[in-house]
Amino acid sequence: MNQLLPYTIRPMEPEDVPTVVAIEKLSYPTPWPASSYLYELNHNTRSSYYVLLKPPTDEGAPPERGWRRWLRGVMGLPGRSRVIGYVGFRRQSAEAHISTIAVHPEWRGKGLGELLLLAAVEQALELGMSLISLEVRASNQVAQNMYRKCGFRFKSVQRGYYRDGEDAWLMDVEASADAYRTQLAGLRRTLEARLLRQWSDVGQKDGDTI
Repeated sequence: MNQLLPYTIRPMEPEDVPTVVAIEKLSYPTPWPASSYLYELNHNTRSSYYVLLKPPTDEGAPPERGWRRWLRGVMGLPGRSRVIGYVGFRRQSAEAHISTIAVHPEWRGKGLGELLLLAAVEQALELGMSLISLEVRASNQVAQNMYRKCGFRFKSVQRGYYRDGEDAWLMDVEASADAYRTQLAGLRRTLEARLLRQWSDVGQKDGDTI
């Protein structure tokens, strides 16, 4: 979890769940309920969940009032949460299965989904996992392309896997090989350079020194 980046990734806490669930509802047609996340955090010792925090650029800002506060209440979003994304995986033997990953719609297209995915893979490797797997909707080509970029390959189709009847693609990667670790390090360096460049551009537009 590189501290040079403006973004922070840390373990998910129960207090993060309302915001995580709000992002989940904006991201998936069949979202997990809050109870599922709380169970994973409090009872499943084979699970690891993390949240992505946006830069603290609005610290010290006045409290929200009026329609903005009302809108947050309707969506179930905590007032000043900095959580903008999350990822989680479950461990079984030497395999880590990524069970969920999402970024708030307003923060997509910046490489943050890739940042979360790489962080999950790196954490799984630190925990001794050698195989990383996941499911993705057959129609979700954007996510499939990101997974392929990070070394995942198509393995099989699971028919009618999702509650709405859509098929899932099972993808995985043998993450413990030296060649993949080298690839992973290269992906991390390229992504970090992109994120730092984006953040520098934001600072220049705002007239700030970051």
